[in-house]
Amino acid sequence: MSGKVYTLKPDVAYKPTTTHKEKAKEEVSLKEKLKERFEAFLLLLMIVLLLVSSVGVAYKSMLYFELKNEKRKLLFERAQLEELLNRLTSREILLEKAKKLGLRQATDRDTITLK
Repeated sequence: MSGKVYTLKPDVAYKPTTTHKEKAKEEVSLKEKLKERFEAFLLLLMIVLLLVSSVGVAYKSMLYFELKNEKRKLLFERAQLEELLNRLTSREILLEKAKKLGLRQATDRDTITLK
């Protein structure tokens, strides 16, 4: 067997042997554990704050665009109503309606002056 090298590779059943001193070195102190938990909590808090703020901005944007749309509709309706009012109160329309009712224009004789 000269010249041949046999290497052992760890398989599924391989369990490294660690001594008590090595385990003591690997243990994490309470301060480090608390620090890691606190960092995880802060990260979670930041994610929640980001989510809440983005939902708030989306809600405010939705309200803004709904109000803008409603304002546009109301302005259009107002313009239509003003046009209708101007058309119905024009002199020609009023004279035509007065003729249908049998009214005539007032003359000087129709006015009464009180003393």
